[in-house]
Amino acid sequence: MKKTGPITGTFIDDVTYDIPSSNWSRKQWKKDLDNMQKIGIDTVIFIRGGLEDKSIFPSKALGTEYADDFATFIFEETSKRDMKVFFGLYISNLDWNGGDAKGEIEKNKPFVDEVWERFGKYPSFEGWYIPQECNADKLNFGDILLGLSAICKEKTPDKKVLISPFFLTHITAEEGETPLSPEETYEVWDKLFTYGGKNVDICAVQDGTAPMSQMTEYYTAMKNVCDKHNIEHWVNAETFERDVRRMYYPITFSLLKRRLDMHKNYAEKIITFEFSHFLSPQSIYPSAHNLNKLYIDEYCK
Repeated sequence: MKKTGPITGTFIDDVTYDIPSSNWSRKQWKKDLDNMQKIGIDTVIFIRGGLEDKSIFPSKALGTEYADDFATFIFEETSKRDMKVFFGLYISNLDWNGGDAKGEIEKNKPFVDEVWERFGKYPSFEGWYIPQECNADKLNFGDILLGLSAICKEKTPDKKVLISPFFLTHITAEEGETPLSPEETYEVWDKLFTYGGKNVDICAVQDGTAPMSQMTEYYTAMKNVCDKHNIEHWVNAETFERDVRRMYYPITFSLLKRRLDMHKNYAEKIITFEFSHFLSPQSIYPSAHNLNKLYIDEYCK
């Protein structure tokens, strides 16, 4: 019997922002969903339903009627395959970057209504993803968390809400920011979840933002704070390398394996950003093809 690998979920990024578009046909996307299933991936997450003036379906709420209907295609195909889908909300990248929580929430209200009206019928619709990523209590993130998760739960009380923040360490700290220790990380997220986390069901922090030497400590802190607030503790195991000239290329297998071996000790589920670019046998990066083979040889045979 074929084994399932430790990674069982992936983001998909059709509205690309900081990685190149694959420009795949529908046939290629179908093949990639098959490739995902071959290694045990049962969950896909739209990293964002809309960004600025782009969206993954023709949206009246966003004024993007010209958009390709990628979302319907994915819902149809995942429903055939008994896979689950989390739908990413809209991120303006304007109001959010200025800390305008109210503006971001107001833009998402009609969008959530529209998404549920169009896609709520699909059996693969598992929940929502809040794409406004953060690493601390800044940019009014607590208000974003509170407001957007409330919109989702008001519309669909039985659907889960997922977030995937990142750690504030020397890897991610911007000029003037002080990295947080694992203990301080617990305190910050305890405060954030107390204020705005009552409608958050799942938290999957990005692992490439934690130093390898302290990864267990950072994730233990997050596991403890998630347990306190009854939030499922997932891990977002990044399959791209952050340290190669500030460009995104597939991670080395040895590093990915070290991380995955750690994550099995505290992750309720491991997802990745993201399969199609960095772990797929049909990726635009040749080294991803090799990573796929090494991953399968190690975990799926």
